[in-house]
Amino acid sequence: MFDFELWQWVIVAAVGAASVAWMGWTIARLFSRRSRVRGSVREASAFESGIADAERPIDADAFDVWSYRVGARFAGRVRIVISSETVSVAGPRVPRGLYRAWIWAQGMLLALAVPALASAVVKLDWRWLVLALGLAAVSWAVSSTGAGLWPGLGEIEVVDHGRFSAVEFPREAISSVKIGAGWSDGGLALVLWPYKKGIDKLARNRAVSFFAPDGEGLLVRYALHAYSEEDAARLAGRLPTQAGGAL
Repeated sequence: MFDFELWQWVIVAAVGAASVAWMGWTIARLFSRRSRVRGSVREASAFESGIADAERPIDADAFDVWSYRVGARFAGRVRIVISSETVSVAGPRVPRGLYRAWIWAQGMLLALAVPALASAVVKLDWRWLVLALGLAAVSWAVSSTGAGLWPGLGEIEVVDHGRFSAVEFPREAISSVKIGAGWSDGGLALVLWPYKKGIDKLARNRAVSFFAPDGEGLLVRYALHAYSEEDAARLAGRLPTQAGGAL
């Protein structure tokens, strides 16, 4: 299985180095884009947490949406509250280290499947094809398992006092507002490329996404799936269209 000729080693090594380097650079970029302003992380208000008898803030619009597992690290049902000067997003949120490990694991497993596939081609050996498919399958398992666990993990924090975490940032710091396929902007398009088209179909006319600060000085993607196309259009219409917070 490993008895390669020199030219085969060269091809597989080149393909592997390119695949791993591209994926690694993309993920590193996903977690290092700086923002010119910093969002604040705080305990969400009763209204932001969706408590039934909570009073709505004056002159603020609120939307209940479903968050994609993108760089903002929210998962499951969230509430976005938009006022004239600030925006807050509240809901279950995944710990930073765990989220980053999840992205790195699925991305690198997927990247390693590429040189395994190249080995199957140059060697005409079905065992390398099985290895490539196995690596891709493990990447998918890591991705789907994490996506399913994150909402429940994020909800643990509300058991005692019924409040989520909220990220608040200036409305003017928002940039690149899109409806639809823009949910994966910033690097996830590569990490999730085997299933991106399927998610794009789900997101069409319903997922409102944008770049905005998190609580650590980074510019991250928020992707919020509205319950109707009308809600998505209303939400996007309340967000600024000018370029915002990147350095």
